[in-house]
Amino acid sequence: MVNQIFLQIVTGLQLGAIYVLIALGLTLIFGTLGVVNFTHGALFMLGAFSAVIISGNYGFVAAIIIVPPFLFFFGVLMERFIVRFFYDRPHTDQILVTFGFAIVIQETLKWIFGSNNIPFKMPAWGRGILKLHEYVPFLDGFVAYPKWRFILITVSFFTVIALFALLQFTRFGMVIRAGMNDSEILSFLGINITRRFTLVFGLGSMIAGLAGVFAGPVTNVDPGLGMFYLVPSFLVVVIGGMGSLPGAVLASFLLGMAQSFTVSFAGLQAIVVYIVAVVVLLFMPRGLLGKKGVLD
Repeated sequence: MVNQIFLQIVTGLQLGAIYVLIALGLTLIFGTLGVVNFTHGALFMLGAFSAVIISGNYGFVAAIIIVPPFLFFFGVLMERFIVRFFYDRPHTDQILVTFGFAIVIQETLKWIFGSNNIPFKMPAWGRGILKLHEYVPFLDGFVAYPKWRFILITVSFFTVIALFALLQFTRFGMVIRAGMNDSEILSFLGINITRRFTLVFGLGSMIAGLAGVFAGPVTNVDPGLGMFYLVPSFLVVVIGGMGSLPGAVLASFLLGMAQSFTVSFAGLQAIVVYIVAVVVLLFMPRGLLGKKGVLD
């Protein structure tokens, strides 16, 4: 019984690790720019497809090096030529244009690669299992877990730490946090907040690309991948509180645990994220760590 509960907790952390990597960029973009970016799931999918291609030809390390900067550049172009024109438009317009662009990306990948799953071969150093009973004293008997899933949890943890450090301890982060409160004042002080907001959009896209690289070997890499994770990731943002990065992290692991502990109930697992959302928003309308004024 103890072994089963422990494995479910670890699985919940792994599921939460995927959600947090996708939702971090989504939350960062909304919290900074006020843009509801429904393209974010497609950016995650694009990262996974890019990683499959690059790792298959040049190795997985090359995918780690190339894919996140590629998604950063892609996000910058998207912000400059599409999203920027919708900053002052209603959120419904932002949803329509970004969701439409997500469909364009999805159908383009389907046209190029087809509709079937593409196998994502993980690197040799990520294969195999970890014998958890050798590290956790209260486990009884042989207990193992895939090594790659622990790598995914570790990458997610350090990504969260790095992002919070960037926002809290650098001048760039200070300007971004100030711009989230009042971008007009920063413009009066001579700071090019528009350029920094472009970098923020690129950073959010880069995190989605990183998620695609490390979550790709765990998920199915197909053109429906982005839409599959878009709704749960957006629910993470809503449950955590729109624009709240700590809330997104908390909500990611909450949903991961909810799905892990309902794995024996297939019907319930499919809807548990919506049940959690309803319960949380019923008692906390702004989410777990949401602030007054966001979307009011």
